[in-house]
Amino acid sequence: MLVPVIQVFDSTDSTNNILMEKNCIYPNGHTCFSEEQTNARGVSGNSWQNVYKNICFSVAWNFKENTLNFHMLNFLVAIKLIKALERIGYIGIQAKWPNDIVYEGFKLGGILIDIKFKKNSQIFIVLGIGLNLELSNIDKKNIDQKATDLKSVNSKIKLDRNKYSAELLEAIIECLSQFEKYDCKKISDEWNCIDYNFNKVKMIKVCNNEIIKVQMKGINSDGQLCCLHGNRFNNYNFNEVEIIKDEILRN
Repeated sequence: MLVPVIQVFDSTDSTNNILMEKNCIYPNGHTCFSEEQTNARGVSGNSWQNVYKNICFSVAWNFKENTLNFHMLNFLVAIKLIKALERIGYIGIQAKWPNDIVYEGFKLGGILIDIKFKKNSQIFIVLGIGLNLELSNIDKKNIDQKATDLKSVNSKIKLDRNKYSAELLEAIIECLSQFEKYDCKKISDEWNCIDYNFNKVKMIKVCNNEIIKVQMKGINSDGQLCCLHGNRFNNYNFNEVEIIKDEILRN
């Protein structure tokens, strides 16, 4: 599928915001790139740190069905992105629930999905991608978690921002165009194979602020986080649980 419109900005607050401001009127595949984002967002209102060299873009899409499990789109995007990076030559990249792209536990990129429900029962989605190509020393000091970049993953590959942008955009368009017919069980199976935390013991905070130790078991076909607590499996929706970062526990 051809991309109908590509906008490129030197600087903007957020590529997701640009497409959401005139929501619903953009055709499927309308894409917005920016050299710099001054107020980029992550999930739950968290900020996304703009770095020395990165790829930041967003894609708009309209879905006719509002009965789809849109939590699963986030995981399908991670699968497609990692496969695209593998084709370029970056091996060993994984995903971390709910929306991180990581390498050896260090954050490499992130996914943000904004959703608007339309009056005609259709769904308007803006899907944002941020990926670190190269971090400066200042970036590493400013980012409040363990982070890495593609240059560190494989320094032998020449960084080609335009090529990578085209590869990743193609993966996203493929993902969005296939999502309505994609089997959710297949998504969960594929995502669990790239889940960095799978089988790891982690501390999580559940909705009543209770902190418990669990063994991570990936996601199910509803996009819920699956955890083994003692001899019992518990499944959590996105807004019901928080995985506590290891570096927080050490502080």
